Amino acid sequence: MVYFKDEEKAKTMIELEVHEKQDIQKNSQNNEKQEAVHFLEESKKYEKKEELQKQLEWKYPYEASCDIPTMTSVSKIKEFEIEQALPDLLNMMEQNTTSPKQEKKVPEFLKEEVKISPARLGSLVHLCLQHINEKEEYTLAKIEALIKMLEQKQLITKKEAQAIPTKDLLDYTKSDLFNKLKQAKEIHKETPFYFDMQAKEIVGKEVEEPILVQGIIDLYYIDKEHHMILVDYKTDFVKKEEDLIIKYQKQLEIYKRALEEASGKKVDEVYIYSVYLQKEIKINV
Repeated sequence: MVYFKDEEKAKTMIELEVHEKQDIQKNSQNNEKQEAVHFLEESKKYEKKEELQKQLEWKYPYEASCDIPTMTSVSKIKEFEIEQALPDLLNMMEQNTTSPKQEKKVPEFLKEEVKISPARLGSLVHLCLQHINEKEEYTLAKIEALIKMLEQKQLITKKEAQAIPTKDLLDYTKSDLFNKLKQAKEIHKETPFYFDMQAKEIVGKEVEEPILVQGIIDLYYIDKEHHMILVDYKTDFVKKEEDLIIKYQKQLEIYKRALEEASGKKVDEVYIYSVYLQKEIKINV
């Protein structure tokens, strides 16, 4: 309630609207009736308990598809497979991480200087393999000159150049694979590809959506018999070749399918070349 001393003056300042108690009660009752009618009408839709339960438990039929990416890389597929891998694969990976040739992780502030990680070292070796000329005879001095050239072009740092295993690269140029490349009719390095795969092949869910997979094929060549040979370089520190086969077989299968689809030709043989083991390993895919 508002009280004004000068009622006449107040009328010029404000507009008063008076609601009688009985009117307010009547409006309230009408609103309650309307709500009740609306509730009864809505309730008719769920007269049966089964229908109500069905509505409450309804799920979007394509829920699995919501978590499927439209595009991924071969490395991401490999990460997913590692998460889902068998115990023997996980044990193998654990043994690899404790290999004496792999340094243990140390906080950066405890190091005198930042070390080259195994992943980065692998990229450096791949870069050198990409620039090696298969038509040339190599000595240790020539390998060192190649690395120096990459440093001068600022593709790698001085410290990275010092970390590259020159002997392993020299051994590669004396390998059976290198000799085959010398006689090859065609050599293709670092070939990018895009390839459609069904999502269920990657994530294991029964969905039909395709996923665009991207990756880079290290090497493929056409030999003197006109066979197409696919090769993937690996720098992993492993004790036996079976470790590489288990870890990378799916990846090589994708590479093979992608290359066959892009070229329209059959891939006759697939290999891993292990820089650490210094050998060519045939993969049956």
